[in-house]
Amino acid sequence: MSRLSLSILAALACAMAITPPAASAQDSTPVPAQSSTAALAPFHLASTSSSSTSASDSSDGSSLVIAPPAPKVESENPGGPFSGIAVGLRLGLAGVGFDVATPIIPQRLNLRGGASFLSLNPGTFNIDGVNADGSAKFQNADIMADFFPFHRGLRLSGGMTIYNNTGFSAALSVPQGQSISVGSGNYYSDPSAPLTGNAAVNFGGRTAGRVSIGTGNMLPKRGHLTFETEIGVQFFSQPTVNYTFTGQGCQTDTGGVYTDCGPIPQDNITSEQQKLQNDINELRYFPVVSFGISYRIH
Repeated sequence: MSRLSLSILAALACAMAITPPAASAQDSTPVPAQSSTAALAPFHLASTSSSSTSASDSSDGSSLVIAPPAPKVESENPGGPFSGIAVGLRLGLAGVGFDVATPIIPQRLNLRGGASFLSLNPGTFNIDGVNADGSAKFQNADIMADFFPFHRGLRLSGGMTIYNNTGFSAALSVPQGQSISVGSGNYYSDPSAPLTGNAAVNFGGRTAGRVSIGTGNMLPKRGHLTFETEIGVQFFSQPTVNYTFTGQGCQTDTGGVYTDCGPIPQDNITSEQQKLQNDINELRYFPVVSFGISYRIH
């Protein structure tokens, strides 16, 4: 073979090596598309035959199940000084009252303030021959610190009554001819000028110390409603008595004829007032008893 022929054959061989053979229609394989399940990664594929529990059915018999959202969990009180506020309603010996509370140290120490009111009018009653038409009133406001030693419902409280208006007053009258004892003397109410008077008892001063023990935290860690109880004592100053009489008292009664009539001497009225004062001195310790319900606003 000539040198020219060899050169042509070498050139053809190089051309065939560089150019790839054409792919046959039967041998070609399509490039698979990206699986649709890759886009559904957040969902869970479960094999099931029931259509009622699946959002859609896949071609391989599995169904797409969308998990329900997690139940909402009520958050706890975040805590911190003055981080919440609660209001309450109570009923007790001092009448109907309300409270407002806020935390100082959550679940350990609360600051609480409130007030209560009660008015009574028992009508006319008789005491040792004297008719008394009286009324009683209980009005006070207090501020307290509630300490929870076990981080639970038991509370120990201390504070003071910052306003007190608790007392009893009565209009007095002595039926004509009725005998009464005033101080060291006995007197008959003069039919021509019957004895009348006034009595007033005030329990303590405007302020008083106060301690109590109870149950219920107005600012619970969870929830909103709290039932409360409280029992304690207020340390009032000495109560005071005011006692007056007008009209005429007669010292003798002879068959319905009254003699030696005139105003009751002031020293006997003062002596009677002192007796009443001694009888109520122990009322400086006034009880605190109440129960109620409160609601934490936030």
